[in-house]
Amino acid sequence: MTTVLFVRLSAMGDLVQGLGAIAALHAVRPQWRLRVVTQTTFAPLLAGLPSIADVVTFDRRGGLRAVLATRAAMRREPNDVAIDLQGNWKSALLARLAGARDCLGIERAWRQEAGSAWLLRRCIAASGVPHPATAALALVRAVAPEASVTLPRLVAAAPELERERAALQQLGVDAARPFRVVVVTDPVDARALRAAHVRALTADRDMPCVHLFGPAESHLPAAEGVPSLRHVPGEVRRLVALGELVQRAGGEVAGPDQGASHVLAAAGARCRVWFGAMDPLRTAPPGAVALVHPAPPPCSPCGSARCRNAAGVVCMEFATPSASGVTQTP
Repeated sequence: MTTVLFVRLSAMGDLVQGLGAIAALHAVRPQWRLRVVTQTTFAPLLAGLPSIADVVTFDRRGGLRAVLATRAAMRREPNDVAIDLQGNWKSALLARLAGARDCLGIERAWRQEAGSAWLLRRCIAASGVPHPATAALALVRAVAPEASVTLPRLVAAAPELERERAALQQLGVDAARPFRVVVVTDPVDARALRAAHVRALTADRDMPCVHLFGPAESHLPAAEGVPSLRHVPGEVRRLVALGELVQRAGGEVAGPDQGASHVLAAAGARCRVWFGAMDPLRTAPPGAVALVHPAPPPCSPCGSARCRNAAGVVCMEFATPSASGVTQTP
């Protein structure tokens, strides 16, 4: 049996974007054993995926001790191929420490830290605009050339769906009917939907609306009169259940280019994702509708979560949820 180990430590959205390529490899090599190394926080997202036989966790705050512990866990069984999906020094190091006879990653021009390619046995060329899903597929095709484009898909268990349905019901939201989830983010983050945009999305009465706050938004106040879901640390599986409920009900997700939007999209929810600081060609969730400002400032996209424009985050100031001139990226 051939064992392939994938290393993708972060971020949450990028981990999800690589799952389509892993599923594509499983489809053409079902007899192979596929393993994934990721941060402990994100590991629960991979539960129940038929393509993944084993998940090895990494404590990103654990220093050298965590690296050694992950090395031991990776080597509990022999690995034939180690694939660095992330492209930085830490992920390349872990891929090399897996002990596989073949250790590969994407070419230097596509890597987050180009010098980390030195740790690999071979680098794989890719074409087009760098994107985590595109890079992952190029790497998978290096070992299975016939692998085809596959969208990432996360699946919730029945008890998880029931718990999230009950949480929505307590807020007065009927999960059997179409509803909109607006992903609310700390406005300090340049990727966040601006407050006026959130209000406009909420005021659109074509379907009931619920605001979603993640752990990083625990300090943000809820909007008066708007149902609010608050997910706390350790509850990433709730995102999977929520996304599937949105999909089943025929609802939608509206949010920024952040991890929660990516997970909800991978769970099947129809998503509209707004971009300003980020370039949708480089980071948009596969299958989502990506929207950009009709008249962005010259500094957009900048790729930064912190705005340095003296005028503020004007690239994320949309007049209405569907402002005239907003373009859609497939």
